[in-house]
Amino acid sequence: MSGTGPLSGYRVLDMTQFEAGTVCTETLAWMGAEVWKVERPVTGEQGRYSFVSPDKDGFGFILLNLNKESITCNAKKPEGLALLKRLAAEADVFVENMGPGSVERLGLGYEVLKELNPRLVYTQMKGFGMDGPYADYPAFAPIGQATGGVPAMTGFPDGMPCQPGVNVGDSGLGYMTALSIVAALLQRERTGEGQYIEVDMQDTCVCFGRANWEPYYFAGGKTPKRAGNGMPMENVAPAGMYPCKPFGYNDYVHIYCSRHPGSRQFEQLCRIIGHEELLEDPRMGTPQSRYLVREELDAVISEWTSRHTKQEAMDILCKADIPAGAVLDMDDLTRDEYLRSRGTMVEIDHPERGKLVVPGFAPKMSGNDLHYECSPRLGEHNKKVYQDLLGLTDAEMAALKEKGVI
Repeated sequence: MSGTGPLSGYRVLDMTQFEAGTVCTETLAWMGAEVWKVERPVTGEQGRYSFVSPDKDGFGFILLNLNKESITCNAKKPEGLALLKRLAAEADVFVENMGPGSVERLGLGYEVLKELNPRLVYTQMKGFGMDGPYADYPAFAPIGQATGGVPAMTGFPDGMPCQPGVNVGDSGLGYMTALSIVAALLQRERTGEGQYIEVDMQDTCVCFGRANWEPYYFAGGKTPKRAGNGMPMENVAPAGMYPCKPFGYNDYVHIYCSRHPGSRQFEQLCRIIGHEELLEDPRMGTPQSRYLVREELDAVISEWTSRHTKQEAMDILCKADIPAGAVLDMDDLTRDEYLRSRGTMVEIDHPERGKLVVPGFAPKMSGNDLHYECSPRLGEHNKKVYQDLLGLTDAEMAALKEKGVI
């Protein structure tokens, strides 16, 4: 379905739902893998449900299931379990992110499928390590993030811990797992053997925050503090959000001058904003000393940014080698012509929702001939997988449907 890519020819038996697992398998699909998304007959994955319009697929489902093939199967029925085992024998990868112990209770545990297919890369995605005290605890992104150190480092110094605005735990887990699967397939090319992979959300979030540990915990024995819009690793200035015209909800530009010795970014910033006198002020001599008078400095910078739009401020500063980023919201990103032409944002045509502009695959690979396909309709590929691959007859398909198996 997705053209010719580095994973073309590989088959993925996908028993994931919601975000983390679906990000993982969508990533594999975007790299060319044939992904069989297993869904419940009649109702499908819970993520299909839309609170806004229950009769149509939810936008979250559409976004996270491009380029996949949907098959329906009731794994709790003996006939359904038998079908999934037959597919596992044909697959290269098995991925699941069900609740703790769920897949084992269905009869699809690692040892069972390994016996059927020793080359299978069997993958489990969980909230917590399966050999630890939290193994049976339920988890969604906010829980994995909380226990992985993310909110402890997010928010303002005088406020409570905050969850991030993006799902680091979910999507981060998805990408980390996809990377592990690709590595396991590469290793299988050398050894001929599959393997077991377990990736959990807590571990992933801990890894994402590791760069912030060094200056505080290892060097000073303290936990990293919350720095708001500043630099979490060190008290330096300027580093923050500055208002821009026309002063809407997201009309800000983030400016950060390097804290490293020898950097001339602050000097250049003072020239750009017309306040070279700051360079003669001893309080402005280092990033650390500037932090002590950051309110005064920020007021001067804000006066300049307030005369420009966020895009103008970004362009002026970046062209002078001063790191600056306009705060782009979803509407900005969707309408960005460059991101559209680059494939960061892509247009798909959904049979119910019409034309939608959605995020695409971030990596650009010369050997990945990627064509975006809309998320599948429920059971759309039953015939292709069950009849063309497994050889079921029309009569067998009809009987399975009558029993509620598919």
